[in-house]
Amino acid sequence: MKVINYTDSDFDQWDEFVRNSRNGTIMQERRFIGYHGAERFEDCSLMFYDARDKLTAVMPAAVKKTTEKIFCSHPGLSHGGVVVNHGFGTSEALSLAQTLVENCRSGGFKAIEIKPVPRIYQHWPCDEIDFALRYCGFMPVYTELATVLPLGEITTENYFMSRTARRNAKKAENAGVRVRESVDFATYWSILEANLDQRHGARPTHTLEEIKELTRRYPEHIKLVAAFYQETMISGVVVFLLNSRVSNCFYIAQDYDYQQFRPLNLVFYQLINWGIKKGYHYLDWGISTENKGKLVNYGLFRFKEEFGGRGVLRETYRLGL
Repeated sequence: MKVINYTDSDFDQWDEFVRNSRNGTIMQERRFIGYHGAERFEDCSLMFYDARDKLTAVMPAAVKKTTEKIFCSHPGLSHGGVVVNHGFGTSEALSLAQTLVENCRSGGFKAIEIKPVPRIYQHWPCDEIDFALRYCGFMPVYTELATVLPLGEITTENYFMSRTARRNAKKAENAGVRVRESVDFATYWSILEANLDQRHGARPTHTLEEIKELTRRYPEHIKLVAAFYQETMISGVVVFLLNSRVSNCFYIAQDYDYQQFRPLNLVFYQLINWGIKKGYHYLDWGISTENKGKLVNYGLFRFKEEFGGRGVLRETYRLGL
């Protein structure tokens, strides 16, 4: 298997490949990766070609800034890993893993860290990638836990939400809370920043200008679904429609002055039903662990599980060279 470094001239070929891949999402597209700007990360993304010189896999990656040179899944993405085409099988996976190790070793890297695309985003099974990594000596270095809801399994006979979640959604509706799509990211960002600062002493991953830029690049894939009380925005969720299978709740926030109305319960109730109608397979609430899986946010897990969500692992593999 042949491997080359990505260059800007490969932009169109790369994005077309990801769109037609088995396990890609918009996050692995160069159009998405590019919002960071070239100066933020030292890109070292790779493209893999088979014996017939056909592109068979791509890998968004960057140099990790530590005391040693580390090749890692692109740190500007929630997940990256190896994105493959439909003809990619076990022999190709083993060849790719071996080629990756040889390429990184010759490039002076001291370790490789890979964060695969979660299984729920796969259009077709891709565990031959995980097998090949383990076969070549990679080991999970840390594990995080996301909460997801299998939308395709929900029926009126198999209702998914707890009584508490249903009651709180009804409470919000009866109080006059209304949910709709909004483009007022500025108001939402002020709520989000206040939430993160007060509760975690943190800031959003994206600045307001960055989320606006991403929305400009992906107007059909990035949505703000917000709850309003008397025309005042009081809570909301930024939803990334990463591919045709999964809607991902990337940011969740509420104005705690209105918490008694339980607006987020109504937001999620309507978002879940919207996802079912649109044919999405899963709603992904993201991880509720911190510090690479070492800290568990029990309250956040409990809130998501009230809606029927359950756990899916997100693993990061590492190999020292």
